[in-house]
Amino acid sequence: MITKHATEILEKSLTYDVGFGDLTVETLIPKDLNCKAFVVVKENTKICGIDFVVEFLEKNGISCKKLYNEGDYIDFSNKSEKRIKILEIIGNAQKIITFERTILNFMMHLSGIATKTYEIVSIVKKINPNVRIACTRKTLPLLSIVEKYAVKVGGGDTHRYRLDDMIMIKDNHIEALGIAECMKRVKKVSFSKKIEVEVDNNTQLREVIKYHPDIIMLDNYNDLKIEEALHIIEDCNKIYKYKPIIELSGGITEKNVLSYAKHPVDVISMGCLIHSAKAVDMGLDLEKI
Repeated sequence: MITKHATEILEKSLTYDVGFGDLTVETLIPKDLNCKAFVVVKENTKICGIDFVVEFLEKNGISCKKLYNEGDYIDFSNKSEKRIKILEIIGNAQKIITFERTILNFMMHLSGIATKTYEIVSIVKKINPNVRIACTRKTLPLLSIVEKYAVKVGGGDTHRYRLDDMIMIKDNHIEALGIAECMKRVKKVSFSKKIEVEVDNNTQLREVIKYHPDIIMLDNYNDLKIEEALHIIEDCNKIYKYKPIIELSGGITEKNVLSYAKHPVDVISMGCLIHSAKAVDMGLDLEKI
């Protein structure tokens, strides 16, 4: 399903980019000219999207040979080269040159997310091997499913893909109805759906914990508040034998994530994995056959 969605994105992107035709290519490049080209990376990269690009290109009559696989990490600190070839493509020169920016933009974006996720997960696991690094729904319109896929390739957790994945009671739900009424109403939901509640302070936490939700998110908590919250939850576990999954969220980036990861929590969710990921530097090198 995700491959179909990804290739549809590529097709629509190409249609938009080409418009009535690639004026430069159609003017300069002979229709019957074939060529070989390589997609290259120029910096540390967790490769993501290469399988989607291969599917897209082969559907359009271009032959592909992967030189690296989805999820491979290329570390330039161990290499003397400045450009690493990851994909060989052979076919009609007009098509390849016209498709260049569409396939590069897609892979640069997804690989950027996967790379950022991989690098954050790698440093966090050194101090807390049990915590999951998750993304959020702060995604680009219509790209959420592939962006979250890129987080997964990078070793992160996708959290909710969509609103129908689980019940997640946030500040505006609580503001609208109050905690007690929200928890009363979620009892009508299927047992198969987990229930998560976001709390902004430990007063809310003490009230929420009485209802035993599956997951409690501590939102925008500092060190002191986290410690206090964990003591509250520990005391509850002693009395009720209940311990929810604990998630930390709010303003967490690669610069401060280790100060959160030192706590014995289950999940750290970070919007920056997607919305602040820098595209990886890639290019297309064409060769005559």
